[in-house]
Amino acid sequence: MFKRSGRLIALVASALVVAGAATAANLLLPPRQTSDVAEPAPDATPEQVVTVFLEALNAHDCGTAKAVVSESAKESVWSWCERVAGLTSVDVGDHVTQRAEYSGRVAPEEVVYVPVEFDLSWRPLRTDGSMDEGPTTWGYLLVRDSPDSPWRIFDQGVG
Repeated sequence: MFKRSGRLIALVASALVVAGAATAANLLLPPRQTSDVAEPAPDATPEQVVTVFLEALNAHDCGTAKAVVSESAKESVWSWCERVAGLTSVDVGDHVTQRAEYSGRVAPEEVVYVPVEFDLSWRPLRTDGSMDEGPTTWGYLLVRDSPDSPWRIFDQGVG
């Protein structure tokens, strides 16, 4: 009788350890990449660059997401890639040209703002509280050095 209950206790304890390890891995490890997102062509529009960025975040393709941002914005990509569970109902609006100096850039750089809306979901315990889950209005600032240069995201936020 005691032999049987000892095995049962060991089995239950083992199951709890495995379940705990799986939960910890889900919460602590970076998300698995679900697909490869192709980088945009060098002559892609600002809207196409933003679309690729959002698709890459949703697929946890951090390499592609990092490829479409400026050097100064690369650090924030990893944070987004690791924290976002999903982006759905994505609507990318038409870009609006801005004066370069309004965003701390200088001529001859070209700057545009691309408004977006999406439904955001965070991974468990990964939100910092600065942005709620659900419908979100957001936007991206993109820059390029010349008409022959590719657009790159250098900032994001609202307004």
